[in-house]
Amino acid sequence: MRISIASVIFVILFACTLSCGGGSEQEIADSPATEITADTATTEESVVTAEAEQLQEIIETAPVTGNAEGVWSTTMGHMYLEVDDSGNVTGEYPLGTIEGTMTGNILEFTYCEGSLSGEGTFSFSEDFNSFTGVQDISGTEVIWDGMRP
Repeated sequence: MRISIASVIFVILFACTLSCGGGSEQEIADSPATEITADTATTEESVVTAEAEQLQEIIETAPVTGNAEGVWSTTMGHMYLEVDDSGNVTGEYPLGTIEGTMTGNILEFTYCEGSLSGEGTFSFSEDFNSFTGVQDISGTEVIWDGMRP
């Protein structure tokens, strides 16, 4: 069974929202008032700190998937890639999105950055912990490198 890092992060954030009072405004309005004391604030802070530490541990110990899926620290900012069973890749980064196809450790993709679009290629290392690549911007190849955070 494959579970993506994004799924794990979503579940943790969802649980945090529920435990941190993510109820509707009506539920909050109908609930009895709770007096907040220094002890209550310390307990809530401890829960948030524990959840943050748990999330960090998941990120640090998440197994490398043996493919390009996951979070990347790149020369274009942090990027998240998803890979389906057919090798189709979708991703997001601060400037835009990419879509492409994996063949072995090579990703050939198209990118869209607002009104700017084009093509590119990433060549991933054998262990899928880094890549080097280029994107074509109006006939100029721009280096786009990345590594797992």
